[in-house]
Amino acid sequence: MQNNRLYERAMKVLQDLYGKSAQFRDGQYEAIEATLKNRRTLVVQRTGWGKSLVYFTVTKMNRMDGRGITVVVSPLLVLMDNQIEAAEKLGLKCERLNSNTRERWHEILSDAKDEKLDLLLVTPETLFNEEIQSILPGIRIGLFVIDEAHCISDWGHDFRLQYGNLYRIINELPPNVPLLGTTATANNRVVKDLKKQWGDNVFISRGPLTRDSLYIQILNHESKIQRYGWILQNIDSLPGSGIIYCLTQRDCDYLAKFLKENGKSAAAYHSGL
Repeated sequence: MQNNRLYERAMKVLQDLYGKSAQFRDGQYEAIEATLKNRRTLVVQRTGWGKSLVYFTVTKMNRMDGRGITVVVSPLLVLMDNQIEAAEKLGLKCERLNSNTRERWHEILSDAKDEKLDLLLVTPETLFNEEIQSILPGIRIGLFVIDEAHCISDWGHDFRLQYGNLYRIINELPPNVPLLGTTATANNRVVKDLKKQWGDNVFISRGPLTRDSLYIQILNHESKIQRYGWILQNIDSLPGSGIIYCLTQRDCDYLAKFLKENGKSAAAYHSGL
């Protein structure tokens, strides 16, 4: 049964951000309610569904109730920046611990310990740094979030090896600290494994992972010449602008140069730039 008072408070957080006509998507409030009621929660929803809104809302409500800060394990630096931008619109004070903020770690950790922050994003590698581990027990945590949660499953891929060590922190979480995992890529086997690891009381919010706006077509061109030729021949017939993913940085540079030499507007973009 829906907790009316809890629902009203969550709706106020949502509508303060998006306007009075805003409504939760199917499953969003249920995941928020389960997390606030201290259930271990796994959200398996497609990209763009609003998984981060779940822990932003819980964080906002937790902090209004005087609970501890939210710690989010997030793997991608650019994603951290996007999440902080969105969280700050809710009035949350946020920071990130990663390789780009190394010189400020002491300051950030001090702010987290003094609860000058509401939300702290950290990469899995940074989380297991000795300095972080020595201070983490002194930080009052109100919610622990694992983004890309499928990576901690025995059936998850080896995207980031440190995800495999997160069970150490999960097992040490106080019983009053909720655990929330989010992912858009967990299959039935991964969901079953995570439920086994986290206990029988796991609340699972799961929806369709396909998106009606996305299509896939496979063209088998084995040689680079064939691939480049197909792109050059067809690029003008495709509407709008587009993204071409290449396997290596060098491939990005070569293809962009090839297209520009043939009168097409193109640019390479990769981590080397």
